[in-house]
Amino acid sequence: MRMRPAFLIVTAASLFLGAAALQAEDTTVPPKPGREFCKENPGKCEEARARRKAFCAENPEKCQEQRKQMKAKRAEMQEKCKADPEKCEQMKQEMRARRDEMKAKCKADPEKCEQMKQEMRQKYKDRHQHGPGQGKPAE
Repeated sequence: MRMRPAFLIVTAASLFLGAAALQAEDTTVPPKPGREFCKENPGKCEEARARRKAFCAENPEKCQEQRKQMKAKRAEMQEKCKADPEKCEQMKQEMRARRDEMKAKCKADPEKCEQMKQEMRQKYKDRHQHGPGQGKPAE
């Protein structure tokens, strides 16, 4: 199963980024449990929606492509979970445990957590040559 290591790496990275986003500064996009986050932070969600709307207005093709990719990924994951619900639930539990562990580490040492978040943001910018939600820079 060649997909499993890659899948675990992707989920671990997304968990780390999700935990970092929970603790991140005001300019971040809300983490995926969006409904809960938005109930607690309506202003941040409105800002994120406005940035996304502006991005999609400027880049309709890219926005549509991203939407299609997300729908495809969601459908693929739903199929995997239908095929093996126990494995799916186990993965969810592992992700929750890692997220809780990261939250605890960040609560214990906020300075180190902030440093890690800044490093991850820089790596993202270096990899993509732009920040999240900003589109690619003009060439």
